[in-house]
Amino acid sequence: MPSRESDWPYIKNNLHTYLKVGAEEVLLCIDEENSDQFVSKLDSLYDSIKTEYPDASLLKILRVEKRSDYSFHQAWVRRKGFLEAKNDVILTGDIDLYINKCVQKAVNIVGKDNIGLASVQKFPLQSNLKGSLSTIWRLVYQVFIRSTYFGVFTGLYAVYRPYWLETEDEQIKNLQNVKYAGIKGSLLGEDTYLRDCMQKKYKCVYLRCAGAIDFGIALHDNAHMQFAMGRLYFHQQKPLWQVLAAAFVYYHPDSIVGYFYEKERARKGLANMGDVV
Repeated sequence: MPSRESDWPYIKNNLHTYLKVGAEEVLLCIDEENSDQFVSKLDSLYDSIKTEYPDASLLKILRVEKRSDYSFHQAWVRRKGFLEAKNDVILTGDIDLYINKCVQKAVNIVGKDNIGLASVQKFPLQSNLKGSLSTIWRLVYQVFIRSTYFGVFTGLYAVYRPYWLETEDEQIKNLQNVKYAGIKGSLLGEDTYLRDCMQKKYKCVYLRCAGAIDFGIALHDNAHMQFAMGRLYFHQQKPLWQVLAAAFVYYHPDSIVGYFYEKERARKGLANMGDVV
């Protein structure tokens, strides 16, 4: 579970949920450069959690060094946690998630029947106006549409370490931080890259149960990411009705803007797929 000092409000509110789902240990991965004062705050918080929940899991704080061969530091932080974990079955998520015991369903199936990864669903709950509108729509969508048919891949998943080590290649080191990479290279997250490598050889299962409330802002909900997706849709030659349907289903209105922006660039002879991915 990658974390940093700026995540303290999430850590304070959500860490105990990771410690209460029956894990043998919980690794909180932080940057090596984080202050000793921050580590002391984490230790104190853990002591208070143990007082309230005596059966809480063992917490290990892992300070992770920067590596020059990784373009995206968080990709290395998460993978360092994978390497240091005690067991081969690993649940990973972000600290802005308030998780529940539904995650055990994912943990219980990876490493069996050729399953290398299993994710559970997240329910978004944001405090700003746009996030609230998105939450209301996604509640309707998940209850009446998605839950009826299928789950999707999310950043809350269990992975079987031997299969991960076997399948993920060195290109993970070249992946950019999706928050700051702009349009070029901004559409593939490090979790998705792991999944894409895994599914070439092993099963990836997307469970429908809601394993967490997500208090963070999903990267693909950011306006620039929606805009980039719309541009990509144009180059993928998606018909307009599919673009509108995707914008409606995922509440991504800026993807429509990106689609027509790229269409206008194409009319002027300026559109280039290489500018988008």
